Amino acid sequence: MSASTATTRQIVATCIGNALEWYDFTIYGFMAVTISKLFFPAGAEGTALLSTFAVFGAAFLVRPFGGLVLAHYADRFGRSSLLFVVIGLMTLGMALIAFAPTYATVGIAAPVIMLVARLIQGLSAGGEFGSSMSFLIEHAPPDRRGLYGGWQQSSQGAATLLAGVVAGAVAARLTPEQLLSWGWRIPFLIGLVIGPVGFYMRLKLQETPEFLAHRATLGRSDPIPIRLLVSEQKKRLLAGMGLVLGGAATVYVLFIFMPTYAVRVLKLNLQASYTAPLIGGAMLMIFCPLFGLLSDHRGRKAVIGVSIALFLAIVYPAFVWLNAEPSTLRLMAVEVVFGLLMAGYAGPFGATLAETFPVGVRVTGMSAAYNFGIAIFGGFAPLIISWLIGVTGNPLAPAYYVMAGLLLSLLALLLVPSAASATRARGPIGPAVAPHAAP
Repeated sequence: MSASTATTRQIVATCIGNALEWYDFTIYGFMAVTISKLFFPAGAEGTALLSTFAVFGAAFLVRPFGGLVLAHYADRFGRSSLLFVVIGLMTLGMALIAFAPTYATVGIAAPVIMLVARLIQGLSAGGEFGSSMSFLIEHAPPDRRGLYGGWQQSSQGAATLLAGVVAGAVAARLTPEQLLSWGWRIPFLIGLVIGPVGFYMRLKLQETPEFLAHRATLGRSDPIPIRLLVSEQKKRLLAGMGLVLGGAATVYVLFIFMPTYAVRVLKLNLQASYTAPLIGGAMLMIFCPLFGLLSDHRGRKAVIGVSIALFLAIVYPAFVWLNAEPSTLRLMAVEVVFGLLMAGYAGPFGATLAETFPVGVRVTGMSAAYNFGIAIFGGFAPLIISWLIGVTGNPLAPAYYVMAGLLLSLLALLLVPSAASATRARGPIGPAVAPHAAP
């Protein structure tokens, strides 16, 4: 196998699993209105929807725990074997949802099964991002880490696009009765196809040279990663977590929650509502690698900082314009701009976070920062926004929420080391320490 073929295999196998994680979380959000009718007791529609989003958010409560446990394994024993395990767990969670009996069939056991499935997905997803991004970055040439990290973010966009296509097609081709009866299961069954493919591709992944070099320098009494992270890397951890907040708020509000917002607030039809994930996913899929590559040449902080600043300036006027005269065309235009700016943020994000932590605690640090940040501002975003709109009656609540997350990330960016220039000058990040001073 040639070097280029091997590299392509590493990228594809890593991105397949990441796409599965993103697809299963995304499709649940898109099908929230239907799931709320099938898995929760009959009553007020808004209460059932809030319950559905509460189960959605519950997965994020266990993500930090799953991330720390699985990341410990990745930092002690290797990234490649963990990638194999998490994709199996993801597939199991997806299968439980796809075949779950509804409330009409088994009563209170239905939402319990749904909750268990989401908790399994949360545990597995907790270990996916840090291990897969570290795996990609550590296989990348020193001057292409942004590009490699951008491919993982691109796979998230592809998964969002696929989820939008599938959910939109199901809504368009089936009657409401068919959708409630059996059609809602189709998107989850399609997701099950991704699992075995990714499972097979990850069987023969090779461990990263950087991790192997690090292990060669240590004895069996090397420090426990989480203990080392807390004792020596607290500032990096806080900076990384802050960097996650804006992206979490943006993605889970502007892409995951948007179909529900389009139907319930903008009063657009169900099919039109799926233009948000279609366009947003396509923009991320296309532009994340390009912005990642740009960060290899212009610096990570510059690309991310400009994107966040522009996002802060445009998100509120965009929501005002969209609510003034809701239409599918306006929704599409807004999502094009949101998707482009999010790609500028997300493209360099993975490499930036990876370069923030030394190799010995990299997966643990990334997993802790990412999963706690996602849990705080992402997982419960649909629930919080739904509640805020219901209580205040203000349709601009999503804009305020996103702006708060973006502002926190912009402040955190000041604490993130400027690693890109150091990486180009010194080569790969060393086995014990990163190539930049602690913030």
